[in-house]
Amino acid sequence: MRLERKLGSLFAYVLVTKSLYMREPNRERKSEIKSINALQLNEEQKEAKRLIVENQIVIVTGRAGSGKSLVCAQAALDFLKKKQISCIYNTRAAIEVGKSLGFLPGALSEKFDPYMEALIENLIKCCSDKNEVPKLIEDGKVKALPVQFIRGKTIDDILIVEEAQNLTKGEMLAILTRLGKSGKIVINGDNEQTDIKSLTGEINGLSYAIELSKKIEEIKWIKLKENHRSDLVGKILEYEYGK
Repeated sequence: MRLERKLGSLFAYVLVTKSLYMREPNRERKSEIKSINALQLNEEQKEAKRLIVENQIVIVTGRAGSGKSLVCAQAALDFLKKKQISCIYNTRAAIEVGKSLGFLPGALSEKFDPYMEALIENLIKCCSDKNEVPKLIEDGKVKALPVQFIRGKTIDDILIVEEAQNLTKGEMLAILTRLGKSGKIVINGDNEQTDIKSLTGEINGLSYAIELSKKIEEIKWIKLKENHRSDLVGKILEYEYGK
């Protein structure tokens, strides 16, 4: 008798729950609530992502370890998964830290591969399936776009410009004027990490983009402040550059 009562109560609960569920056909399901990417962003990164979603040109700056490259990669991956774009393009200055490694063998795509590693690493961090990014690259969904060959190109997808502090003003102007009607250009960089010196005193590409954001309302700029690497990184940067 006790078992029958329990089964009866359980059956009644199921009926009530089903009735309530059917009254809310537009209620979000658990599968819909989950983020499309595996990685969770903090509040300032979420604000940066919102700006990327809502605007065509966005500049994301911050010190080493602030997650600026990561948020750009996650936003781009979201666009790709939602089929809002067909390809993620990546460009950066062909500048190395310290002495150059010299001539790189292979085709153009192979020469630029070392400069793509940071983006690829961040895309992989955003995926629960680590085989997803190599497949995207194989299918031509993630491509390098060396700045030297950008003239004549129209960006109707998304272009991530990394380490913009190492671009010249002229290179940044060439990049920004490639923007198509439906495209997005997301720029990241940190002027504390510049590897180029101007002999004429001309501002670099990142500084030029920031100046444009102060004059043109539709160009947005956000500076990330939180350190996502070891606490020692923050202390080293504070010692080197001050607060």
